[in-house]
Amino acid sequence: MKQPKPSRRLRYAGGLVLAAALAVPILSAPVGDPLLAGFTNPPPEARMRCYWWWLNGHTTEAAITRDLEQMKAKGYGGALLVDADGSSQVGNQAVPAGPMFATPEWRVLYRHALKEADRLGLEISLNIQSGWNLGSPKTKPEQAAKLLTFSRTAVDGPVEFKQQLAAPPQKNGFYRDIAVLAYPLAHGHALHGLRQLPQKSAAMELGMSMPPTAPLLEDVAATPGEEDTHLNQVQDLSARMQPDGTLAWQVPVGSWEILRVGYTDSGARISTSSGAWQGLAIDYLDRGALEDYWHENIDPLMADARPYLGHALRYLVTDSWELGGINWTGKFAAAFRQRRGYDLLPYLPVIAGRMVESRDVSSRFLNDFRRTVGDLIVSEHYAIFAELAARSGLGIHPESGGPHGAPIDALETLGVATFPQTEFWARSNTHRTRDDERFFVKEGSSAAHTYGKTLMGAEGMTSIGPHWEESIWDDLKPTFDQAACEGLNRLIWHTFTSSPAEMGLPGQEYFAGTHMNPNITWWNQAGAFISYINRSDFLLQQGLPVSDVVYYYGDQVPNFVPLKASDPAKVLPGYDYDVTDSRVLTRRMSARDGEIRLPEGGVYKLLVLPEAPGMSLDALRAVERLVSAGAAVLGSKPRRALGIEGQEEFARIAGRVWGDCAPGKPHRLEKGTVYCGEATRAVLAARGIAPDFEYRASGPAAGNARDLVAGTPPSSTGRMDYFHRQAGDADIYFIRNTQPQPLFAEVTLRSHGKAPELWHPDTGATEAQPVFDLTSDGRTRLPLWLEPNGSIFVVLRHVAGRHVQTLSKDGVAIFPWSGAPVDPGAVAVKLSPDSLVTEAPGRYTVKTSEGRTLAVEISAAPAPATVGERWTVRFTPGWGAPASAEFDRLNSWPENADPGIRYYSGTATYTTRFFLSAEQMAQGRAPELDLGEVREIAQVKVNGRDLGIAWKKPFRVALGSAAKPGWNDLEIAVTNLWPNRLIGDQQVAPEKRLTHTNITKFRADSPLMPSGLLGPVVVRSVSEARM
Repeated sequence: MKQPKPSRRLRYAGGLVLAAALAVPILSAPVGDPLLAGFTNPPPEARMRCYWWWLNGHTTEAAITRDLEQMKAKGYGGALLVDADGSSQVGNQAVPAGPMFATPEWRVLYRHALKEADRLGLEISLNIQSGWNLGSPKTKPEQAAKLLTFSRTAVDGPVEFKQQLAAPPQKNGFYRDIAVLAYPLAHGHALHGLRQLPQKSAAMELGMSMPPTAPLLEDVAATPGEEDTHLNQVQDLSARMQPDGTLAWQVPVGSWEILRVGYTDSGARISTSSGAWQGLAIDYLDRGALEDYWHENIDPLMADARPYLGHALRYLVTDSWELGGINWTGKFAAAFRQRRGYDLLPYLPVIAGRMVESRDVSSRFLNDFRRTVGDLIVSEHYAIFAELAARSGLGIHPESGGPHGAPIDALETLGVATFPQTEFWARSNTHRTRDDERFFVKEGSSAAHTYGKTLMGAEGMTSIGPHWEESIWDDLKPTFDQAACEGLNRLIWHTFTSSPAEMGLPGQEYFAGTHMNPNITWWNQAGAFISYINRSDFLLQQGLPVSDVVYYYGDQVPNFVPLKASDPAKVLPGYDYDVTDSRVLTRRMSARDGEIRLPEGGVYKLLVLPEAPGMSLDALRAVERLVSAGAAVLGSKPRRALGIEGQEEFARIAGRVWGDCAPGKPHRLEKGTVYCGEATRAVLAARGIAPDFEYRASGPAAGNARDLVAGTPPSSTGRMDYFHRQAGDADIYFIRNTQPQPLFAEVTLRSHGKAPELWHPDTGATEAQPVFDLTSDGRTRLPLWLEPNGSIFVVLRHVAGRHVQTLSKDGVAIFPWSGAPVDPGAVAVKLSPDSLVTEAPGRYTVKTSEGRTLAVEISAAPAPATVGERWTVRFTPGWGAPASAEFDRLNSWPENADPGIRYYSGTATYTTRFFLSAEQMAQGRAPELDLGEVREIAQVKVNGRDLGIAWKKPFRVALGSAAKPGWNDLEIAVTNLWPNRLIGDQQVAPEKRLTHTNITKFRADSPLMPSGLLGPVVVRSVSEARM
């Protein structure tokens, strides 16, 4: 039997550790344990990717080789190659231009990148253009994105009308007529119109950050007789118009409007592209436009990649939608008739602001119109993208779900991909400052879960504002952890900019993103954080996600899924949910044994419907089918179909499905049940579905006073958050502390009759958690200690055996928790085969599952001892600081009188000696080094032995066998961030500067960042007693 890797730290996410004396087995890993093997050494599929930015095409073969070798060395699994510019945005300096995308010179670099990636075993995704908004310099207006355009002519009859109709507004010299329509106006020529018509007609994006779309389904209350005209009054005069636009027509009595309607180029252009790769964005509603682009630009790149297809080159990508509006293509009218079942021509006055038939009919036509736009974006662009990529054996992962308010059904659009990709943002004080503007992961994970995709990728740590300023422990790690709790399991770091050596340090950079490449100050230490990400993503890719509720978000276009805490299913806290679309609802879901099932094995206990005025007829038919087969559904009876067709059938099915349903009075339909007007959590409870995750917590975040928290909603204000997957018999819970203070929690997990194991993604250590209990309903309850912004995996995969059921200290219950404040030292322990290890002295009593009671007295450990009355600090040569300096106290470098130290950026190595007494090293004592405050990351050596990298709070390392009684040599290499040196360089002439970059954010008077080892550095001892 192979023993698990032991935990090296004292403060870890666990409770009291007891073992052999209580016959509690230590976690062991049988040979061939794939879960443990993958966690210990994550396979390539689980490893982090990055946006590998070829900035303005400016890179070299040497830079490419260095970049890929460094990625491999740090544990990356591959890169998304993005040729784009953006170097000079927001006042930064432009970088030199390299070869233009897809030119022969650029393809030499591209082939070199694939050859090197193949040599190193890395996987490349390729952005299939320079920049985004797909297009090229050769895109013609007729191939470009299009919008409806019109001119109107007022005329009063009876009169003989003959004149040239005004040409509708057009862009780029491109215009095509669709029709000339005439209709009487019941209330004269004034426009009363519909609210948000540009957005309702898909002529304009709804907003930037997955904006709410329900308002597009409604309008102001209707007024009888307010309509402008009726369908049977709309006349098609297209055949009467001459090629020069002249129309001859006998106008009947009344006020009439002549509408000349056509389409033109939308004006959408490629965004953020390099050099001369400028031009129009292609038509996303026309497969021919994509096929033409492909044959001209991508086929040659596929030919270049032939030796690497399917391994070094795995995926093709396009980035996020920033096209603005799009609402027409040459075959749109035919596609509309095929999909919606009626002719749109007599409804086109609605696009011009006229109410046809009624406000309700006009709104329902606009729903059909937007739905058709969304359908075509899927079928004529992204599905064709997938088909063309597949011809080369490649997959796709475009950012096709927003967050810009494009006219898309985001889940359906993402569902076409090999795996969905969305994005999330690091913290910024100036851009996307709220969580609902930062996290767009729940949408991608819902698409992955409901469309049966294992991977859920996201462009992560995007930002606008910060440059080399992000702290790992209180920004980057908690941001990743929140995304993981929303379903992320493949991080694609934004950005890793390729920067040739001649560009200096920190080198050339994109104006946005969190910079992480070999030019950052902490690159040599980055592997520890990257390993944390890789281990986490490995476990988060295993098995299937566990969500009790699936929320149907409607049939409207546009439609998006906001962050998890928005909770449209009203199921939080304690449960999780997915969001689904019409395609999954109608084509992929079935019901059996009271559950809703997906083909890949996903199971939901309850379908929740939106509180909306209606739904599509197809969706209602699917609801009827699922309920009849045994599903449970919660939602109010919809009033009408969203579109024009099928109102009578809709009313009939809705009456059958909902019957006499009322709050407290569910309606049974064949094998299933429909609930109305009830709380989601109450319905789950009534159906016997216990919460998946519950907790009560105590910690300094509440002044360490009594703080009973029974599953606070997981958001920026909640204390804890989680994500649950099931892999065979294993339940895998990722649990995080959302606060920058330590937390003790009693956690209850819905894993019936299983023993918990603690898996630490920061170290790779795994251990049994012998302190737990089984609740009356069979769930597992255990104590957890979480560090500030801490996280842990709790894995439950073996039937519970003998274990510790209760733990108290000095007569006060720690577990099960009484609710009294918990002394943090009482749960600061480490794994030991037959002993109790803690910082807090006292009498500890345990009771085992076999009824045995055991007690032990822990004596007080030696008092913490401050280290280093004096420090020698060595600085890296060439960056302005002296070779070394003597510090008689620890403080932040910007407080130093020497400007070379004050403005220093990089690594400085602190050395001193510290004394360990015989008492501190006695049997039953375990000393550890507490570094206090570190800005930003530290590597510790004691007596020449490397004790690892401390990159998050608490900055502590166990001394273990590296220490000895008496004097010990201590070396702490501390690395800060780039801003201080960049600020210092602004105070001297350019030729005297040590740094070189195009980023111009920092000024001579910009505030300096705290840096260095701030301490206090303290040796602490914990006590160990055999039970």
